[in-house]
Amino acid sequence: MSAHDTVDDDISADGPVPRGMSVVKRILGRMFGSCASDPKGSVHRAWGISLLFVVLYFVVAIIEMVQLQKMGGSEALVIAAVWTGIIHVLLAILGTFVLKRFPTSFSIGFLMGIVIVLANQNLILFATFNSYSMGNPTTNLIFSSAAFTLFAVLSFFSLLMFQFKKEVVVSPVDAKRARQQDSFTDQA
Repeated sequence: MSAHDTVDDDISADGPVPRGMSVVKRILGRMFGSCASDPKGSVHRAWGISLLFVVLYFVVAIIEMVQLQKMGGSEALVIAAVWTGIIHVLLAILGTFVLKRFPTSFSIGFLMGIVIVLANQNLILFATFNSYSMGNPTTNLIFSSAAFTLFAVLSFFSLLMFQFKKEVVVSPVDAKRARQQDSFTDQA
């Protein structure tokens, strides 16, 4: 990396920050400045809000499946609606486990990747169901709106987690010590 590719005032613990990342860090810093006092709590609260939207999305996906089957809609879209509902429930379980019990660098990065992929999948579902004419137009619109809303929520969550990933990550050794101390205090 040459001197032209870094910004002098952006030196992190890992070394100089590339110029593009400096801009991203500044934008995210302004967006999430109010969360900086409690970054881990902010990520956990954002995940809790995301879980509410995932449950809502699952219910809407089941209703959409029923309506598509009743009105003779495409089998492929029936499967897409149900499959994405199930995948989001699995995301909720995985994400909760990672954030509460196993927040290592690898697992947080893995979760961020899955959240980004599912957010993009929701954007595709929004475009697909928004213009779909078969089935019930009202439930199609509700399902596409739920998909877009979940796209926005998951995108926000992934940006928040990206901004505060260092505060959320716990090394495996520290996690083991914390569990040992918790069990010690419970015995006392």
